[in-house]
Amino acid sequence: MMTGGNACETLPGFAVFSSNSLSEVREHIARTYCPHHLSVARRGERLDAWLNHKRLNDIGIGAMTYGAEVSIEGIEDEDMLLLMQPLAGVAEIGTRQGTVLSTPAIASVVNTRDLKRMHWSADCTQRVVQISNRALDHHATMMLGRPLSRELEFAQEMPVCAENAHWWHYASLLSMELSAASGSESRAVLGSLETLLILKLLESHPNNYSEHLRPQPCKIAPHHVRRVEQFIIAHAAEPVTLDQLVDVSGVSARALFDGFRRFRGTSPMAFLKAVRLERARDDLRQAEPGTSVTSVACKWGFYQFGRFSAQYRKMFGELPSETLRNLN
Repeated sequence: MMTGGNACETLPGFAVFSSNSLSEVREHIARTYCPHHLSVARRGERLDAWLNHKRLNDIGIGAMTYGAEVSIEGIEDEDMLLLMQPLAGVAEIGTRQGTVLSTPAIASVVNTRDLKRMHWSADCTQRVVQISNRALDHHATMMLGRPLSRELEFAQEMPVCAENAHWWHYASLLSMELSAASGSESRAVLGSLETLLILKLLESHPNNYSEHLRPQPCKIAPHHVRRVEQFIIAHAAEPVTLDQLVDVSGVSARALFDGFRRFRGTSPMAFLKAVRLERARDDLRQAEPGTSVTSVACKWGFYQFGRFSAQYRKMFGELPSETLRNLN
C-alpha cells in the first residue's frame, strides 16, 4: 500500500516510492539497486519506507529509509559500488571481507560483488551513491594509462571528516544540479560533475591502486610530452602520424617514447588511440537518431570495425552498438 504521509527533504522532486508494503518496498529497491531478500526484524513492526533517487549515465544518487528495523540478505551482484552515508541511525553491513558498522560518522564503501547482508536500525536513513564498476574501471585505466591487472578494491569505511568532506560536497553539487537541470548545457554540467565524482573517489579514497592513482606532484611530465598530448587532443579527428608527433615534440623519437612510458605509462600512439576511443564513445552517447556505429568509427579513424569493436569493448566494458542501444 502506498502511503502519502512520508516526506523526504533529501533529493526533493525525485521520489520513487513511499510504502509500508514489504513486497512493494522490496520490488522498488531491487529495481533501483539489487535483487535481495528483505525481512522486518521485529515481529509486529511495520515498514514506513521511502526512496528518492535519480540515475545518470554511470552514477545514481539517492536517499532512503525503511522506517523499521530490517534485515537484507541474498543480495545479488549488480556490478556497482555503493557509497552509503547514514544521516541518522546505524547500518551493519556484512561483506566477504568482514563487517562495517556504518553511522553518521562513518560511511560505507561496498561493492555489490562483496555484499552479503545488511541490518538497518529502525531510524536509519541513508544517502546512497551508486557507481558502475565499468565506469570506475574505465577511469582508472585512463588514469593509469594501462589496463587493470586486478579488480579495484576500495577501503570499506569512509570516515565523515574534513579529509573526505570534499567528496560528499561534490555529491551534493551533483544532487543540486540534478534538481535544476534543463537543456543541453545542464546535461554537459552533469556529465562533468559525474566524471569529477568518479575521479576524486579514485584519487582520494584508499584502494589497491592508490599508489598509482593519487596525484604525484614530483612527477610532472616534461614539456615535450605535454605538447604532444595537447596536439593529439586538438587533432584527434585528423590523420596523425608518429613522424608528426616527433616533429611536434622537438625531441627524438626515443626521447618521446621514453617520456610517455615514464610519465604516462603508455606510448604516444596508444594515447592517440585512447583519445579517439573516448571521442567515439562521447559521440555514441550523444548520437542523433539514425547514427550508425560505422559512421562514428570512421569519423575517428577506425576503419577495421571488428578491431574497433574489440578495442572499444576492452576499454569501456561494452560494445559500441550497446552504447548506442542504451541511448535509445
